[in-house]
Amino acid sequence: MSRARLTRIARRLVVLGASVAVIAVAAVTVQLAAQWRTDSAPLDTVPVSMSSINAELQNEVGRSADLSGQVDEVSSRITELRSAIGTAGGAVTQSASSAQALKTQLDAAQTKLTTVQAQLLVAQKRLDQLNAAAAQQAAINARAKASSSSAGSTGGTAPRGGGDD
Repeated sequence: MSRARLTRIARRLVVLGASVAVIAVAAVTVQLAAQWRTDSAPLDTVPVSMSSINAELQNEVGRSADLSGQVDEVSSRITELRSAIGTAGGAVTQSASSAQALKTQLDAAQTKLTTVQAQLLVAQKRLDQLNAAAAQQAAINARAKASSSSAGSTGGTAPRGGGDD
């Protein structure tokens, strides 16, 4: 073999050896770093056991069943409320028709009241006229009585008393 060839083989072996050495140093470095990390940060808490996970699962299943029961109760209450709202709506409709009938009756009564008030006003005017006529008649009667009394006291010839003696 020639010298050039041996040099090439030697170079390749040196490169190969250096590469293997770098890989070995890297593996040792990673192992040392992992060991150092483990020593500086120990695991304080114990990992969760399967039995505790199962216990938590059973608790959550029970809680889910409770919530499902509560949802069913709320659903039945909503159904009851919808029924009550429907009943109340019917009552409101009935009350509205009753209110309309009462309004019609009130309007009729208001019309009658207006008519009666107008008739009362006419009757009041007539009563005032009759009272005025009565007062006038009373004044005429009082004057007539006063003049007949004064005529009798001024020497009238009408006999007083019975006159049949």
